[in-house]
Amino acid sequence: MKRLLFLLLHLISHPLIQSEPALSYEHARQAVLTAEEKLMTGGHTHLSTQEAKVDDIFMEYKFGELSQGCRNAEQNAAALHFFKAKPLIDRSVVFNFLQKMPKGAVLHLHNTASVSSKWVIQNISYMSGMLRCTTATGHSVLTFRRLPKEHKCQSQYVLVADERKNSVDRQVYDNNFERLINLYTPVPELEYPTITHVWDRFQDIFSVLGDALSYLPAFRAYHWQMLEELYNDNLMYVEIRSSCKKLYDASGRTFPRKRTIRELYALNNKFTQLHPDFLGMKIIFAVHRGKEVDQLRETIAEFKQLHEMYPNFVVGFDLVGQEDKGKPLYTLLPALRDLPSTARLFLHGGETNWFGSSTDINLLDALLLNTTRIGHGYALAKHPILLNAVKTRHIAVEVSPISNQVLHLVWDMRNHPGAQYLALDVPVVICSDDPGFWNAKGLSYDFYYAIMSLAPKNAGLPILKTLVWNSLKYSTLTKEEKSRAFKILELSWTRFIEKVLHKKSW
Repeated sequence: MKRLLFLLLHLISHPLIQSEPALSYEHARQAVLTAEEKLMTGGHTHLSTQEAKVDDIFMEYKFGELSQGCRNAEQNAAALHFFKAKPLIDRSVVFNFLQKMPKGAVLHLHNTASVSSKWVIQNISYMSGMLRCTTATGHSVLTFRRLPKEHKCQSQYVLVADERKNSVDRQVYDNNFERLINLYTPVPELEYPTITHVWDRFQDIFSVLGDALSYLPAFRAYHWQMLEELYNDNLMYVEIRSSCKKLYDASGRTFPRKRTIRELYALNNKFTQLHPDFLGMKIIFAVHRGKEVDQLRETIAEFKQLHEMYPNFVVGFDLVGQEDKGKPLYTLLPALRDLPSTARLFLHGGETNWFGSSTDINLLDALLLNTTRIGHGYALAKHPILLNAVKTRHIAVEVSPISNQVLHLVWDMRNHPGAQYLALDVPVVICSDDPGFWNAKGLSYDFYYAIMSLAPKNAGLPILKTLVWNSLKYSTLTKEEKSRAFKILELSWTRFIEKVLHKKSW
């Protein structure tokens, strides 16, 4: 190692000239490449003999797809917008590998945007009694109760079942209905020309669907499906951001937030009993960042009660919504300081393209507030002191590649700052954010971009394994829970490696 450092220092201070021996040039060149490989995420991850063979298989898949992309830009999924790349990814051998690979946990997922829109249409929208009304701005609101003032309805409520029955073609009706809760478009560059366009549409979807998902039968079915989709994508644990909205039933009764938590707690216990290799979920209480300080204090007081009731289930607190338009963390400090010491912060920070604005300076305040992880951290690369602090203090950055692309921060994923975080071995966990709103499911699509676009061309199983292990390492699982989690992961990983080598169920 000392010899390697000497060569690097020599290279920086004394560039090689043509008169020096060719061996010295080649030696120095290889030394730099080796140093970069060792520095990056996965650089010190040891692979067994069996894992090394699987790495060879995976790299054959990866090189094949990247080479095809080099020959034909229209086939280069790693460089395309997800809406254009998804058909290619779905046929990808790399993606097939990633789907079967154990991925540990997803640590940044908004519950009401977590389930595939296709399932919502085929199930929630077919529930008896679903209503739809239209606001003054022409937006639809889906619900199972009549509250015209709260829903801001300008039209009469209509039964979705009646609309569907009276439509010319039920399939066409369902396809149009799905557009209400999905951002997908074949021409994102035209339909969402600016970040304002896509964020307005994105936030509108929460308003379209939110009240329907607060209906108790829909709430239960939806969150069970959320866990099913994660489990089927070979995930074993999830931490969801949730506002824990008040629920209601068919009789019109409304229940307090503690009922919401009880429902999630009971559902979690039932699911983990049926799936012993799934560790379940925990809740990060999420509040919209547009609230005034006094309003935020009131919500924090309610959060305290929920956290006291379920300290190992309602584990933390976050502020959500478009960061560029929300209140900076600095202005909300008087309220945030009221949080109990046992509750951890998981703050969105730097989800922006701006540099030197209140939005990216949120990263500084998140660190000063001792955040446990950073949501997105897209602008972190522009702040070297903060980046170094994140690495030194082992604060994981929750990188959500597809979300950042769909919400207009980056077009070509190869330009995502996550590439720099991986190159510098900054703690990173790969997350999916709101997959139900853009035709994704689980976490495999985000892992595809992580390994095909953010990681170097020659990076394979070492970086994938490190990212998987990171997801449990930086979770809020207790010491005992982590011990069990890693045992389960080791077993499922070993089985996966064996299946790849023997082509079982492949």
